[in-house]
Amino acid sequence: MHGKYKKILIINRFGIGDLLFSTPMIRALKAWNPEACIDVMCNERGRHVLQHNKNISDIIVFEKDVFRVAYRASKPFFIKKIFQFVKQIKVKKYDLAIDLSLGYKMSLFLKILGVKKRIGFNYRNRGKFLTEKVDMHGFNDKHVIEYYLDLLRLFGIGDFVRKNLELPLSTELCAWGENFIREKGIENKKIIGIAPGGGRSWGRYAIYRRWDPENFAYVAKKLSEKNNETFFLILGSKREMDISYAIEKSLAGRALNLCGELALPNSIALIKKCKLILCNDGGILHIGVSQGVNTVSIFGPVNDKVYGPYPSSNKHKVVKAESVPCRPCYKNFKHKTCRTHDCLKKIDRDEVLKLAEESLEV
Repeated sequence: MHGKYKKILIINRFGIGDLLFSTPMIRALKAWNPEACIDVMCNERGRHVLQHNKNISDIIVFEKDVFRVAYRASKPFFIKKIFQFVKQIKVKKYDLAIDLSLGYKMSLFLKILGVKKRIGFNYRNRGKFLTEKVDMHGFNDKHVIEYYLDLLRLFGIGDFVRKNLELPLSTELCAWGENFIREKGIENKKIIGIAPGGGRSWGRYAIYRRWDPENFAYVAKKLSEKNNETFFLILGSKREMDISYAIEKSLAGRALNLCGELALPNSIALIKKCKLILCNDGGILHIGVSQGVNTVSIFGPVNDKVYGPYPSSNKHKVVKAESVPCRPCYKNFKHKTCRTHDCLKKIDRDEVLKLAEESLEV
């Protein structure tokens, strides 16, 4: 692939973690072609982690549910929505698209709209509408970020000096975080963020990546007993409120349960104020990494070498049950629905406590 491109579209409609994994690629692409207009197509939640990224010119939100609702409302309304979306893409006149979707529908759509260069992954032979592709059988052998950077090697870009995640916050949002902490009277505390959920991407299967909330409660209580200066923010979505109650109760007034209470940007602003994030693997972990916050994360069925904190650092400690031979079982975007959950149950909560204590001392 020779020459440079004026208008580039990157398609990534996966979860928050995956979007953050694409930011080193976006930064390298912009450095290679500073004059390019780089747009990203993502879902609505993803917009919040990209909207202040200086390497991105525009964000195009694509939500399947919006079209489903429109279809149920009326066919004319649905057709109108389709035409509006098509027009939004066509008017940009992209000369390059990088499709991270792992499917064929988006590359076919872009081909129909006349985007001449379409690169991406040939996963399960779904790359037939791509003009250039990298064969792959899933994210298995290295970190997702490295797979994404492999696509840039099709351009001859191979010198990646910085691979850190990028999630800048606006001045207003940082000020909001400062005010929140001050209003709650915890500005002089060691703030620990706890995320006992598993995020949205696994849906009803999130239980397979959740360490027992009672274990989080045990670790949090021990930390509070050993250090009077600690204070806890319990983070997560509204649907994770039930699993947060045990943690809140164990901390007896030294925690704010914010599950379902904050918009994503506000949660990010508070994560930035934390001394430590204690969590399962998922989007909150990678937000913490992007903000330079120390993390201790629990990995059950998921391979931390592929989906874990990146780049590796002593600031980011991963706990996993090395003795469980069947882990990691999450491969090729599927996991085993086992009954034992040994990969989570055999994680020693005192080991997690020890790592959390070490992270607070740094």
